[in-house]
Amino acid sequence: TRAANVSLFNFVDATGTLGMNANAHWTHRFNSHLFLFTGYTFSRLRTEVTPNFADRVNISGPADANIGGNDQDPADWGPPTLTFASGIASLTDANSEFNRSQTDGVSLSAGIYRGRHNISAGGDFRKQDYNDNFQQNPRGTFAFTGAATANAATSATSGSDLADFLIGVPDTSALAYGNADKYFREPVYDLFVNDDWRVYPSLTVNAGIRWEYSAPMTELHGRLVNLDLNTGFTAGAPVLGTDPVGSITGAHYPASLIRPDRRGIEPRLGIAWRPIPASTLVIRASYGVYDDTSVYQSLVLDMAQQAPFSKSLSVANSAACPLTLADGFVNCASVTADTFAIDPSYRIGYAQVWQLAVQRDLPGALQIVATYNGIKGTHGAQQILPNTEPIGAAVACPGCPTGFVYRTSGGNSTRQSGQLQLRRRLKDGFTATLNYTYSKSIDDDAVLGGQGYVTASSQSQEAASGASPAATAAIAQNWLDPRAERGLSSFDQRQLLNLTAQYTSGEGLGGGTLLSGWRGRMLKEWTLEGTLSEGTGLPETPIYPLDVPGTGYSSIIRPSLTGAPLYTSSGVAHLNAAAFEAPAAGQWGTAGRDSITGPNQFSLNSSLARTFRPHGKTYLDLTVSASNVLNHPEFTAWNTVWDNAALSNAQQFGRPTAANSMRKLETTLRLRF
Repeated sequence: TRAANVSLFNFVDATGTLGMNANAHWTHRFNSHLFLFTGYTFSRLRTEVTPNFADRVNISGPADANIGGNDQDPADWGPPTLTFASGIASLTDANSEFNRSQTDGVSLSAGIYRGRHNISAGGDFRKQDYNDNFQQNPRGTFAFTGAATANAATSATSGSDLADFLIGVPDTSALAYGNADKYFREPVYDLFVNDDWRVYPSLTVNAGIRWEYSAPMTELHGRLVNLDLNTGFTAGAPVLGTDPVGSITGAHYPASLIRPDRRGIEPRLGIAWRPIPASTLVIRASYGVYDDTSVYQSLVLDMAQQAPFSKSLSVANSAACPLTLADGFVNCASVTADTFAIDPSYRIGYAQVWQLAVQRDLPGALQIVATYNGIKGTHGAQQILPNTEPIGAAVACPGCPTGFVYRTSGGNSTRQSGQLQLRRRLKDGFTATLNYTYSKSIDDDAVLGGQGYVTASSQSQEAASGASPAATAAIAQNWLDPRAERGLSSFDQRQLLNLTAQYTSGEGLGGGTLLSGWRGRMLKEWTLEGTLSEGTGLPETPIYPLDVPGTGYSSIIRPSLTGAPLYTSSGVAHLNAAAFEAPAAGQWGTAGRDSITGPNQFSLNSSLARTFRPHGKTYLDLTVSASNVLNHPEFTAWNTVWDNAALSNAQQFGRPTAANSMRKLETTLRLRF
């Protein structure tokens, strides 16, 4: 496939992908009770991204913007990423990329079918190779918060992020390039046994246990970097995959620099029961444990893009380290060369999932299902900035390492939901499903629910193609109390109503199945489908747009609560700026993460389709689809960046920052033969 993506600034980035998949399976029957199943699967995917300016114009170079310190490789030519705290659209472009991934997998299992038991047991092995060639953030990122012009402002006015840009003084800068070619390797194993037991005609029990192990990724040439840190983070030094012995602690690490976690034991249990014979009432219940074995790929991308194998920095503007657009990517004495570290005993997160559902048929081809779902997540990701202090606080440990993100696995999450579904089975060409869900989700997980807000420095990494979830994960405001981040998940939607309806003409006696002649040829076999969704708003986080002292990270600090009502506002603002105030000197903000409810959500989409048969085995499929059929504008987010009720940034606080897309019609014609 080939595609061209056009940005807000008319940058055209070309993407080409080439993929192939193959599999072979063999089954052997020993007797009527015992079967053997074997299989081999192969997949390969190549992705190539060519940015708008690559090999064409070096607009960051001396002849144009004259920005020093970033990557001058022609493949990475282009503008630095510019981000603005007030919600002004950021300037960004894709990064050059040439990635190849390949998976080889073998499976072996046996099926034993005897009496009321259907037992399966076996295992799988996959060898996963990721050969990446891209820079994480080669052109760099400048973040503007208004801090530079605020220093010269009067008490009646505030600095402006746009004004900071116009005078050429960013608040933070970030950069990561070097070590472009990376060769990651990961083996994945699993073993399982499962029994589908028909206890009675009205009761079935499905029980089993599974073990999954995904080894921490290694780099073929050992080009990974972590920080060897002592207890309390008072001293630290890089430790390399080529020489995995810590100079601070003396600890010996594996080549991956992360110790393996082989505790992926996952019990599973499911029950289906018809308590009343000959009744349509069915009760289903289940419980299972599921491990997140896909976490390592995002982590090694950050570990590979660090000194001494590459240049990486995250810097805050200060008197000791002044930043400008021309000279913003500098390694000041106070800057840590490596910006990311992970707990070497990092645990794999897992979720416990349970469900109870009651189903019954109703007259009129109707069916009703009531469902309760519960999820409990353990060992989720958390991210902190060690040895940082609130604005105005004295530095507690002047000689301690700082300026790097440290990732641990102490996060937790929970989600409870109830759903009521009413479904009409297909009859006379008409079917429909109505779902109402009431739920609540809370967590202190930096990745699961923390992506509702992103730090300015992590936005620089997100701008790179193939940016990792680790880069876009939220960072705790107070590094000594990451559990204080516990709040609503960014995807928490308290109430959601979904309606899907489909009608096919000429189906069933009531739908005109016997219709003939020109009316039958014209009116039959058209399928009209519509989807309506309406729900409450998603949580958003109030942001105090100053960087954490001594780091290049912003959008982490939150304002403090005043006690004034949040949703009492005037004019075009939907939030009350007087509900917040600047954090007291030397203290973190008291506002909670995801403590603002965003605008309600609404969408209505539809499609019309029919298949024609011009000749023999030739088929012509026509589909006309429409999104936002009513062309109804809906706000999707508020501006939650707060500065001061009397200041310019606060004038934007509570105003809409985005709306849904306008109506779009798309016609597709496909010929099959």
